[in-house]
Amino acid sequence: MTSPTYKVPQVPPGNPESFCPEGGAPTSPRTAGVAVHPPVDEKGSKGSDPNQYLVTFEGEDDPYCPLNWSFKKKSFTTMMYACCTFGPQFSSSVYGPVIGDVATLYNVSTEVATLGVSLFLIGVGFGPMVFAPVSEVYGRKIGVIVPFFISGLFAIGCATASNLQTVLIMRFFQGLFGGAPVSNSGGVLGDIWRPEARGIALVCYSFVVAGGPTIAPLIGASLSVSGDNGWRWTSYLCAAYTFVVAIISAITVPETYHPVLLSKKAKTMRTATQNWAWHSRHDEWDLTFSEIVTKHMARPFAMLLTPIVAAMCTYAAFAFGILYLGVIAIPVEFRIVRGWKEVPSCLPALGMFVGILIGGFMNIYFGRRYARVLLANNGKPIPEERLKATRIGCFLMPLGLFIFGWTSNPKYPWIAPVSGTTVMTIGFFTIFQGCLNYLVDAFLRFSASAIAATTFARSCFAAAFPLFGDIMFNNLGVPWGSSLVGFVAVAMIPIPFVFYRFGPEIRKRNPYSSQVM
Repeated sequence: MTSPTYKVPQVPPGNPESFCPEGGAPTSPRTAGVAVHPPVDEKGSKGSDPNQYLVTFEGEDDPYCPLNWSFKKKSFTTMMYACCTFGPQFSSSVYGPVIGDVATLYNVSTEVATLGVSLFLIGVGFGPMVFAPVSEVYGRKIGVIVPFFISGLFAIGCATASNLQTVLIMRFFQGLFGGAPVSNSGGVLGDIWRPEARGIALVCYSFVVAGGPTIAPLIGASLSVSGDNGWRWTSYLCAAYTFVVAIISAITVPETYHPVLLSKKAKTMRTATQNWAWHSRHDEWDLTFSEIVTKHMARPFAMLLTPIVAAMCTYAAFAFGILYLGVIAIPVEFRIVRGWKEVPSCLPALGMFVGILIGGFMNIYFGRRYARVLLANNGKPIPEERLKATRIGCFLMPLGLFIFGWTSNPKYPWIAPVSGTTVMTIGFFTIFQGCLNYLVDAFLRFSASAIAATTFARSCFAAAFPLFGDIMFNNLGVPWGSSLVGFVAVAMIPIPFVFYRFGPEIRKRNPYSSQVM
């Protein structure tokens, strides 16, 4: 899986004029593999110009541009980055079923042992702040695959830990480095898919990503019952998966970040022509510490203080927290209330994965509808149209919570609460993706900061829910514990309707909105 090659004319070293006659424009830009801006002075004649040796893509059909890669190559790249993102999502919840083993081994409470999940997710929340600048300077591969590989090393550290403090520290840094693919892989989809196809690609990508927390508990439970050190093998498994996927990705996945690709092309031009004036815009940019602080760290938090980002991030983060709460609630319902054994009690979590699939197909349907709306609006985004599926999902999530809670009594068949988790997860998936797509369309220029704010907020919610979820369900019982969260979900139902109706007016007053740029 290599990038399209481009030929550079061979010219005598130190003789750029033979390559760029009449002021430096190449005789054949297509042969050279670059697009060149001919220098024109104030009088209209060719002369010295800073863009004379500027390297860009050769129009919209340039095969070197990732947007013009073949469908097969785009799909493979999407799949590999989805596999990278699956790793930390899987690692976050595979630890859940072995919390009891860790608590027993180190003689601590279950709540303290649960910090292994929460600290991991907090690390994932801070990962985008650290590694987003790396991907923008050195490219997606270095910004994703290198920290992803390092997260596997911390998984080994967790597996070999001799005390609880080491376990918790290793889990935090495993999440911190694992947060790189969680945040930056979304940028990869923007690099290779055009807007009309990006929504469907994002849904297919999300199938793999969101499936991690729903499949992992079953595997974690299976390892937990395998022996006293079963909890360590959950980390060994995560490390092995990380190393295999990272190595395969490093070998087979091409770079996708456009500025870095053009920088590499400019470097090839300089070497081939011995003319060191060839450069790309990326070569002119030097990321400073001040920019890291203001752009990648301060701005997401500043955006969280605006009404749009605060409401959408809170709603998306709450829905994401519900996903992890379900991972906690299902073992309580089926192992404690119904008396199932440890491994079978995690099987109903697969109902959540079914909900993700159904929610994904709903998003594909509404994504195709949005593509038609976008075309009718001359390609200008209408963020409010992204909330169509969310206006359905906002009712399904609390409905699923109520069904799960009030059919938890063993007198009802097991399929009843499982159906509730499926309905709940359909709501989660449509809400989460709808909010994310709305923020991207509403803040085109600052979409990376909006996504970073969402990632941070959702990680905080997901970290908090497991800490109180087990206590809540054990003290209130499954019916009222589930209902309590369901009532909060009901209170949030107006959010997508308010922004669908009044969104344009609200965006006009937001300093970060593309509408006021």
